[in-house]
Amino acid sequence: MMARAYKLQHPGSCSGMFWRQDPRPNAVKGKQVGGAEWPRNGSILIGEEHDVGGVKYLEVASWKQAGGSSFIEGCQGLWMLFDQGGLLLHPTTI
Repeated sequence: MMARAYKLQHPGSCSGMFWRQDPRPNAVKGKQVGGAEWPRNGSILIGEEHDVGGVKYLEVASWKQAGGSSFIEGCQGLWMLFDQGGLLLHPTTI
């Protein structure tokens, strides 16, 4: 599967979203790398889409904080829902 870029924008009043652990049933819940901060609205997330039990997630490989100048590369264990009370991740170009 090919990595794609998405812009995070919460549909409600939240200013961003917390990272999720690997949602796959048999996944080893390891340490999250590259996610010391949680992404705010306007952040760019790059990764691969996964369907886990009918729920879409993005496995994040790199990301840039909203207003940031550079991407955090080599991320591990960082996952984001595509939808939570509305669409969170919107396709974008970088």
